[in-house]
Parts: sequence; structure tokens; C-alpha cells
Amino acid sequence: MLAKAKVLIEHKVTTHWSDIDELRESFPSLQVIENTRWVDEGRVLTSAGISAGIDMSLHLVKKLHSLKLATITARQMEFDWQVSP
Repeated sequence: MLAKAKVLIEHKVTTHWSDIDELRESFPSLQVIENTRWVDEGRVLTSAGISAGIDMSLHLVKKLHSLKLATITARQMEFDWQVSP
């Protein structure tokens, strides 16, 4: 949807593994990254699916607030979050 809306043009992105080929074919200017749960391009983040979106959301909490809050949030959710750089 973001590529169709021209929010993503030449960005690095990811998506669910079953949609990788279609995304590359439909939007050849995108740099589609495989085997990653989420990609942070600054103002735009993409994830590889629903559960990967949880990882991405916790990363966003860390980025916008703090690692401490993201860790507390993951614990409250009973989610085994693996902090990524």
C-alpha cells in the first residue's frame, strides 16, 4: 500500500516472504530485503508480517522513547523481544 501511494519509491523495504517476488516485480525501484523482520528507513518502517510488526513496534518505542520503555512494554506483553541495533 505504501508503494502504491508513492510513499515508498527507492527505499529499502521488507514484506512477508510470500509477497517478496510480487513486490519486486511491481515496484522495481524498491530495495526489497529478504530474511529480515523489519526495516527502518527513518520516517518509514516496514515489517515482514504481523508478528514481525510487534518487533518493529517495540523498535519504534525504543527509537522514539527509550530502550527501557520498550523492554518494559515487551515484558508486559509476555513477548520475547530480541533487541536489534
